[in-house]
Amino acid sequence: MDIKYSREELALFASGYGVVTAIRQLAKTMASPAKCGVYISAVDMYRIAERLGIAAMPRNDRQWFFEEVMKTAFDAEKLPQLLAELRQLVKSRLEELSALTRQYPRSGRFLEWSLNRGQELLRRIDDVERAYMRFLSYKAKL
Repeated sequence: MDIKYSREELALFASGYGVVTAIRQLAKTMASPAKCGVYISAVDMYRIAERLGIAAMPRNDRQWFFEEVMKTAFDAEKLPQLLAELRQLVKSRLEELSALTRQYPRSGRFLEWSLNRGQELLRRIDDVERAYMRFLSYKAKL
């Protein structure tokens, strides 16, 4: 079934509203290690931004900083690259946790929640990327 959107709806989608909302939700999740399973520091995000040439200025509030870096990447059309780097960082942290569970089998049940939440974070990163791709397709229709 092909859904027909009005010109106003397409304009709203093409303005990036859905992407910005997804970015805000992802930043909120990333700011809390208890929600995402791994700790992502402002320095980690700053290094990613620096590698990609995205302007970034770390602040006290990690959630705000994460959101601003992703919005800046969105404006600079570098969001897919930023998300790929972020995905790689999360995967490496999850690998470290997996190695710990293999090395210390009894700790597995304590670290399992981190691994599960880390996988959920990877799904959220994919959701933001899908929202961005939809944004590009709506933008092309206008």
